[in-house]
Amino acid sequence: MLVGADFQGKVLGVRVVEHHETPGLGDKIELRISDWITHFSGKQLHGASDAHFAVKKDGGEFDQFTGATITPRAVVNATKRATLLIETLPEKLSSLPACGDANE
Repeated sequence: MLVGADFQGKVLGVRVVEHHETPGLGDKIELRISDWITHFSGKQLHGASDAHFAVKKDGGEFDQFTGATITPRAVVNATKRATLLIETLPEKLSSLPACGDANE
């Protein structure tokens, strides 16, 4: 998966680049099969406990597929984890030495 997000928790886009899901069921995560994956774009994550960032079956706002909840749940959770990580990057990057720093 590729996840793009800004440092404030806004998801810019998500794509699945490879998977081994069941054709006709879990493969709806592919853009060429369904536009489901595009529904992440523009969504705002409000911290790790954001209950809206889940599939509808779990009380969230993302649809699951008929007969398949595991795949959408996994994609939503992976997107959430990646976005939370991206939010931590400014602090981590600011602690690195500057390029060309004489104290390296």
